[in-house]
Amino acid sequence: MDINCVRKEAALRLPKAIENVLSGILIHDQRDSIMLSLILNICCTTVPLNIYLFMNPSHMLGLLSLSFTLFMYLQRFILMMHYVEHRKLFKEPFHSIGKYFLSGFLCAFFGIPPGMYRLHHVVMHHIENNVFNEDLSSTEGYQRDNFFHFLIYYFRYFSHMLLLPVYAIKKGRYQMAAVSFCGAASWLVLLYVGMKMNPIYTIWAGVVPMIVTGFALMFGNFSQHIFVHPSIATMPQNLKSYEFNCALSLQSINHFDNQHAFNDGYHVTHHINSRVHWTDLASHFLNNLEKYVENDVLVFDGLGFFDIGLNVMLGRLDYLADHYVHFTKVKKSKEDIIQELKVRLKPIHRTNRLVEAKDSEHNKEK
Repeated sequence: MDINCVRKEAALRLPKAIENVLSGILIHDQRDSIMLSLILNICCTTVPLNIYLFMNPSHMLGLLSLSFTLFMYLQRFILMMHYVEHRKLFKEPFHSIGKYFLSGFLCAFFGIPPGMYRLHHVVMHHIENNVFNEDLSSTEGYQRDNFFHFLIYYFRYFSHMLLLPVYAIKKGRYQMAAVSFCGAASWLVLLYVGMKMNPIYTIWAGVVPMIVTGFALMFGNFSQHIFVHPSIATMPQNLKSYEFNCALSLQSINHFDNQHAFNDGYHVTHHINSRVHWTDLASHFLNNLEKYVENDVLVFDGLGFFDIGLNVMLGRLDYLADHYVHFTKVKKSKEDIIQELKVRLKPIHRTNRLVEAKDSEHNKEK
């Protein structure tokens, strides 16, 4: 279903003729033309709403404006920005301007500090690959069906504004350290000044979006890496290895989230090769199915990541077992599936980290 479904990443698409003309001028890969419609959706609704809120501060207007933006665009925007950081969206000479327009300007309307997402996700998360004490957003050290452990994980997100520049310096990425530090500092200064000059606007356009989006980002990542096989602790960290990546994440297939969020459910595939275009993720999974099955990939049919995370927190592993995808003629019993899921929820303790290879494509990010 994820291959042939109608794409819904844009709430309202431009007329096809106009979208084709504009994307022919601006967009590097025409498969990404729907992103142009999404950008214009946000610019024509969220941006004017925020300007109006700034000029006419009101708690009711702020609540309505933010609710509209988060409901209509949060998931869509985050995943668009996500893929734009991995692959080139705009043609030259628009590439740099367009990229910073998304990650340095539009992101602020969703409570994401400018200049931090690329370092946090593309560099840190993908290169460190969820390994505890290397990846600041690693889920390995937590009992992942414990909501209080998730809350600790969530609150750590706000410390990343300080820790990310330190991480970048340790890795020798001094320019990214400077960009992320300046972005975080600017964001905090804007919030401080905003609370002094226009507190109602700042609360609804800055503080609350940061809290809500931070929760969405962290719960999403937590859910994507909620079932981590304990064997990963002794595996060589080969970033393109099917074995390593099948142990650290899961696939969510045939769910409407994939239609709204650029096939984000294929998270194992994305970790195996982050350069695979979002339209090819489902095909990559099917075309390499034997490799996935051989390495014990965990797949849920008809559930999104938030469904999976929520049901884990509610202790409904039996419900998840009903959506478990069997790849062999002899199906596992429901009890065996539940036991397997419980094993994958336990904290991972690394006594010896083996590093066999770093993904050369990620190293090029330097």
